[in-house]
Amino acid sequence: LDSSKTRFGAYLGTGGYTQMPGASYVNFNAGAMGVCMNEGRISSSVVVGAGTDIGGGASVLGVLSGGNNNPISIGKNCLLGANSVTGISLGDGCIVDAGVAILAGSVIEIEENEFKKLLEVNSALEKHANNLYKGKELSGKNGVHFRSNSQNGKLI
Repeated sequence: LDSSKTRFGAYLGTGGYTQMPGASYVNFNAGAMGVCMNEGRISSSVVVGAGTDIGGGASVLGVLSGGNNNPISIGKNCLLGANSVTGISLGDGCIVDAGVAILAGSVIEIEENEFKKLLEVNSALEKHANNLYKGKELSGKNGVHFRSNSQNGKLI
């Protein structure tokens, strides 16, 4: 294990092989709970679920790096695109597109048809009349696909 990529106290799950090519990094008190691909940065206190792919240059913020006071977890089978930034927890099966930054204060617009899909896997999700949600309201929710509208730059 390359100590310049993995700090003492990091945990990389058993039962397979967690790949860490290139400039990947895992800080102390952080790690992966199973086999995953990490080409980005997993900050202190972050727990990553099995089957998740953290793309090149992607960062998961922790309690020491601008996340928040609550430890962040990334669910199973998530995809964090290249150069994305995640400062909230993600449930299972989430996608953060390349270059997208999702923080607690980010404003995300969820259209009606997308909301119905999310409600199927997140029964406690409350509908907003204006379809606008803060990142912290979507923290830990399953099946969310964070992306930006190419025409107006809004997070959707």
